[in-house]
Amino acid sequence: MPVTNRQIAKLFTLAATLLELHEDNPFKPKAYENAAFIVRQIPEPLALMDEAQLESINGIGKTLSKKILQICQTGSYEELDKMLQLTPPGLIELIGIKGLGGKKVKTLWQTIGVTSPEDLLQACLDNKLVDVKGFGKKTQDNVIELIHFYYESRNKYLYAEAESEMNDILHHLENHDSVNRIAYVGEMRRKMPVVVQIDFLIHLKSGKNLKDLIKEAEEIILITDEGYRTAYMNIPVFFTAVADEKDWVKQLMFTTGTPEHLALIKNETAEGAANEEEIYKRNGLPYIIPEMREGRDEVEAMQGIKSEDIIKLEDIKGCLHNHSTYSDGAKTLTEMAEYCRGMGLQYFGICDHSQTAVYANGLKPNRVLAQSKEIAKLNETMAPFRIFKGIESDILNDGSLDYDENILKQFDFVVASVHSNLKMKEADANKRLLKAIENPYTTILGHMTARLLLTRAGFPVDHKLIIDACAANNVVIEINANPKRLDMDWLWYTYAMKKGIMFSINPDAHETTEMHNMYFGVCVARKGGITNNRVLNTLSTEEIESFFNRKKAGLS
Repeated sequence: MPVTNRQIAKLFTLAATLLELHEDNPFKPKAYENAAFIVRQIPEPLALMDEAQLESINGIGKTLSKKILQICQTGSYEELDKMLQLTPPGLIELIGIKGLGGKKVKTLWQTIGVTSPEDLLQACLDNKLVDVKGFGKKTQDNVIELIHFYYESRNKYLYAEAESEMNDILHHLENHDSVNRIAYVGEMRRKMPVVVQIDFLIHLKSGKNLKDLIKEAEEIILITDEGYRTAYMNIPVFFTAVADEKDWVKQLMFTTGTPEHLALIKNETAEGAANEEEIYKRNGLPYIIPEMREGRDEVEAMQGIKSEDIIKLEDIKGCLHNHSTYSDGAKTLTEMAEYCRGMGLQYFGICDHSQTAVYANGLKPNRVLAQSKEIAKLNETMAPFRIFKGIESDILNDGSLDYDENILKQFDFVVASVHSNLKMKEADANKRLLKAIENPYTTILGHMTARLLLTRAGFPVDHKLIIDACAANNVVIEINANPKRLDMDWLWYTYAMKKGIMFSINPDAHETTEMHNMYFGVCVARKGGITNNRVLNTLSTEEIESFFNRKKAGLS
């Protein structure tokens, strides 16, 4: 089997990690990270290209093209193999812990001999980090917290990462002559933001063997001593075989929902059902879409709501909360807007970082004016497509926004977000958010807890208090669709719906392709039962402009 682009990208990512340990030049690891990103975006198989074709790819060049050829021929390349021989395996795991990074891990390795997460935790408990240059007691306490969070997150995967591998397997098997039917089920069908495995329901043709099929697809799925695993992320994969096709709908039902949800369904009512809608009807229940089948409040949430009114990706008409090269984005304002228009959307909201975010090249007032002038020109040339002037304003420590009123009133809308001092107590976090929500210029509350899934817990907040405040002040709550955030958490959507909250499904895009992350926001919105009439960016250009104007006038 030829080497896939993903496998090449995985090796370049590994190389970037190892270079942080063995290379003093900080630009070299970054070059490999960029190369991995570029390789993942290329649809054509690199294994089928010659050296000249590889060199012509922007961001690859001569050196990396030779390494790609070596990988295609041998499965690795010489420099990477040498670094692996010099590196204790646990160090690679250590670098993966958010908040450590190669520089700190290298220091700990060379000074106190730490070579694994277990070593590091013990060193902290023995108070050894206190005397290491660049660390100290406060850092040591923080490292203990990071390690515990890492242990809690180990063997868990972001839905977005798992979905990509799931689709590769699904595409291979659903087109195979030996397969009658196949579907993904379990956590994946319920669109859980974080998953532990990928589950499939499969019906094979008579006399066919699943293991033989898997052996034919070793570039995407592996057979290990522990069972099946994906080839790229090493995610466990499980198959449930359906012996008789007449049981397909019943098995689809019972392999999707949690045990708590399935307790609502009488087993005999699934016999002979033509579809899942019929099973729910036989049980006197409204149809519950697969994403919502968690055994929580989904039956109550669906009372009086038609399943077809739950938000769908095709309902989205515009893309709000995006960044450009004015702050920390990778593409220009023009490139971002044109890409958004190319997606068939009606409008684009630019929300570069505000002035306090110096780490992200936040906009001082003079640059706000310069961007505003560029937006005006683009709106003339791109009409009827529309660019709305927004800003992602930092919520400062005291809860105020990052500009005075003279600047704030120039924006069409303001996304207010916390980016600093994340280690707040709940009371302090609540106070900070409440003041920002009460600011009349706050249109949308961005990523409510600033969490990063599997990486960093969000700061604690009283969700009901904050949701109630947003309802009282006509502030929209963002569903940050970055698959690492998906913040506000879906568990609070039903409560927010009851309070009359409007949501905005925002990609927080820093480059063009990240606008497609709105899909993951829609996934969790569906999981929380949000209807399309409660999502801000399902409004047309005229409707959302009216919404912004009414909000600024204090009328919405």
